[in-house]
Amino acid sequence: MKSTFTNIIKFCLCFSLISSFFIQKTVHADEINLFSDKAISILADSGEVIYSKNANKVDFPASTTKIMTAMVMMDYLKENDKIQMTKRSIQEEKSNSQILFSEGEVLDRNTALKTMMILSANDLAYAIGERVGGNMDNFVKMMNEKAKMIGAYHTNFMNPNGLHNVNHYTTAHDLALITKEALKYPLIIKAMGTKDARISTSKQKNVYIFNRGKMFKNPYFYAGKTGYTDSARNTLIEIDKKDGQMIINILLRSSKPQYLQDIKLLDSYAFSRIHKKTLIKQSDWQRELKIRNDLIQTKIPNDLSFLTALGTNTNYDIKIKPLSAIDKSYKENGISKNQKLGRVEVWTKNEELFSTELLAAKSYDRPTILSMSTFIIAGSVILLLLLIFFITKPKRKREYM
Repeated sequence: MKSTFTNIIKFCLCFSLISSFFIQKTVHADEINLFSDKAISILADSGEVIYSKNANKVDFPASTTKIMTAMVMMDYLKENDKIQMTKRSIQEEKSNSQILFSEGEVLDRNTALKTMMILSANDLAYAIGERVGGNMDNFVKMMNEKAKMIGAYHTNFMNPNGLHNVNHYTTAHDLALITKEALKYPLIIKAMGTKDARISTSKQKNVYIFNRGKMFKNPYFYAGKTGYTDSARNTLIEIDKKDGQMIINILLRSSKPQYLQDIKLLDSYAFSRIHKKTLIKQSDWQRELKIRNDLIQTKIPNDLSFLTALGTNTNYDIKIKPLSAIDKSYKENGISKNQKLGRVEVWTKNEELFSTELLAAKSYDRPTILSMSTFIIAGSVILLLLLIFFITKPKRKREYM
């Protein structure tokens, strides 16, 4: 009986050790075994890299290109502007059979956006490029200028739909930055998260279209865009959201169905590491900004806190960046309470993680020609001179009659 009890205890201890080993390995693993050749996962708000694999190596984006096409279109076209299918655009390789466009067919901007994202319509993307750019060369130039503005310096576009061209390339990191920029366009993200819809054009009414992608099965799925060419293989942009935390996952040179498993691994890896870091509470902020030799009391609108996946021992550097025109503004108008004075930036390892506004804690009148400090100094000098005068002044002898 005693031997049996001892064996049970030993078994429980062994099981506990083995279990803790696997749990520890899952939580603290430095690498995950992805099938995709190139991948990255970043925080959607800050761009902080949580995981990367060959993320700075160039490859072909395929139809994930259309996220840039959508942004350029939204930059230049208004809601009621129209896109007309041209003879040249309908010659592009078809990506679906759910709706076939004909020459002269017209769509409004928002219908074009939704249709392009749901069906990944190559012909429609080309028509958008012609409409926005006037010609394809000009539109491609606009796409590349936008990419460089975003910081996607290792990206070069040659067309608006991602059909193969040896000079049409990007990196997983660049595509993540482009997707982060797309979050500023709610209609694009909404279209990327739409599984099906009914659309109408000038020639077709109430046509049902749907996205065949399997990404919608992910419980954390928020928005996404798939792509495929023989040269690029499967590519994927997927924005996932869990408990208010949003990440951007990018996969290049992948394959079905492996990329679905890769997304699950990235989600598990990223979401398990994200936590809220608070550097300074709003009530504890006590910093002054020197403007024209005057010290201005400042404040921040909220706690200096942000989401991060970095370790708890990470060192952060807080930098204050005044507005370039604040000196002139103070000289001419003074400073009002809550006026924006600049930015507070949080940096680590030469990368900016987070920023917020730097505000004036109270109002200040515009400075006079002689500042208060000048008056204090001048007054002190005068008092000192008077003191010296009275000390050194010879005393008059008293005369006696």
